[in-house]
Amino acid sequence: MVLIRWLHAGRRLEETVPVERARHRRHELEAQGAVIYWSERLVNPQ
Repeated sequence: MVLIRWLHAGRRLEETVPVERARHRRHELEAQGAVIYWSERLVNPQ
């Protein structure tokens, strides 16, 4: 899982997405005008 945090329209938001979808989601957010300020891969406890 990847945690993505972004700023959009003055609001700070975050979302956790699967690794295989993270790059696509990041590009979607940037296309909507969001500024990504943090993304990190989370360790999956197993």
